[in-house]
Amino acid sequence: MKIALWVVCLLLFGFWTGGALLLAELTDWTARQLASGGTAAMGQVLADWPIPAWAAVWVDAAWIEAAQSALSAALQGLEGSLPMLGSLVGWIKPVIWVMWGLGVVVLMLLAGGGHLLLGRMRPAVAHGA
Repeated sequence: MKIALWVVCLLLFGFWTGGALLLAELTDWTARQLASGGTAAMGQVLADWPIPAWAAVWVDAAWIEAAQSALSAALQGLEGSLPMLGSLVGWIKPVIWVMWGLGVVVLMLLAGGGHLLLGRMRPAVAHGA
């Protein structure tokens, strides 16, 4: 039973680490995009993106076009402040790793506590044997 507990702990540790790594890399990529000023160009690409036929069935095409133009206008309006915003987003990456470390500590404390509790359990006695 203790082995199963530690296997589950290792699986959770792997998922937690993978999620933190993915979030840190996405944050880093976002910061680079914002700092380079390429986000405004991406807004123009989104505004020019044709509406897929399947989306037109579920959502009104006028609403999608309005959302595209609003996003493009917002990104173009913020174009001057996007590099500064990119440097601010770069500070989030260390916070992600601090949260990862706290999550690992909590996971290890829970697994260690479960290990101790399993060690205190007495084996079941077979009746009538």
